[in-house]
Amino acid sequence: MKRLLPVLLSLMSLTPLAASAVEVANLYSSSVIAVDAESNRDLQKVALAEVLVKVSGDPLITKDPVIKKTLMRAREYLVKQSQEDIDGERHLHVSFNEKKVNRLLRSSEFGVWSQNRPQQILWLVVDEDFSRSVKGESDTNYADFINAIKEQANKRGLPVLFPVMDLDDQLQVSSSDLWGQFTDPVELASTRYAADNYIIAKIIKQQDDYKLSWSLYGRNNSNQAYEIWLTDSDQGALSEMGVKLSARLADHLGQRYSVKASGNNEVVYFNVDAINGVADYAKLIEMFSELSAVAQVDLETVSGSSIQLKLVLLGTQEDLLMELSLDQRILSSKNTFDDVNFQWNVIN
Repeated sequence: MKRLLPVLLSLMSLTPLAASAVEVANLYSSSVIAVDAESNRDLQKVALAEVLVKVSGDPLITKDPVIKKTLMRAREYLVKQSQEDIDGERHLHVSFNEKKVNRLLRSSEFGVWSQNRPQQILWLVVDEDFSRSVKGESDTNYADFINAIKEQANKRGLPVLFPVMDLDDQLQVSSSDLWGQFTDPVELASTRYAADNYIIAKIIKQQDDYKLSWSLYGRNNSNQAYEIWLTDSDQGALSEMGVKLSARLADHLGQRYSVKASGNNEVVYFNVDAINGVADYAKLIEMFSELSAVAQVDLETVSGSSIQLKLVLLGTQEDLLMELSLDQRILSSKNTFDDVNFQWNVIN
């Protein structure tokens, strides 16, 4: 008997979603700086290691024996490379074969974190000189912290924004809201930035030392309230704390969203209604083909404007639904029977 996944995709035309994940570019590319007279071969190893961490979401992947051996053969995964001198330093820009990298990760039992990744926004409040203030994107006093977060997040393929703190932000979020972790105004203000998750970070300045505490708020789908997914604290220099915060975020989200091959090759069927022509069908097939949780997608049956798709899964049904929840072309909702339905949003 055919097994139907208990969800229905309803194709409707339509308007883009107000929020959702970001499609991260250049996941399979890296730029590395030569130290002393490092050879291109050595730099290729470094670049491939960075790509494997970025794509798998696992910072410890390079300690795996199979991966260590693979790094010695980094050139086999190479697609193109170029180099340039910037301020007297030699930079090697390297791109690797996406299919080969994904195959390596699957065969080594690591996960693949797709290009659709959740957008984070970080709200920073600082306690210094007997007052508290909210620091935005262009703050100069805490630029070391902000820039370190951005650079590390970019290295890990994690979309992170800071609020601009214009009049709209100032009217919605105050320093007391952030310090007291009153989440209602923060959630509302975060929708402006199409954020899937938000972070409240608090810094206390004590002479030349800084103390940091922060919490990541997220939710499993749009029908659920935000909840604390992760909390952490640190102390030291601003740049160091920024790097650690970004790395911790990427580690957590990589573990949450990367898809490991289950080995079960589970088959599920999707009923899809209101297919309006070949264009809709082609976009739908392309979308499912790009998901990390899907190994194969085929057309099973056609009945008027309705079709049934046969999906062979690399991961689990939960992996599939997690990926769909991050795709801007899909909007989930529940009906009166508590069944999950999806709406297709045509995005050009």
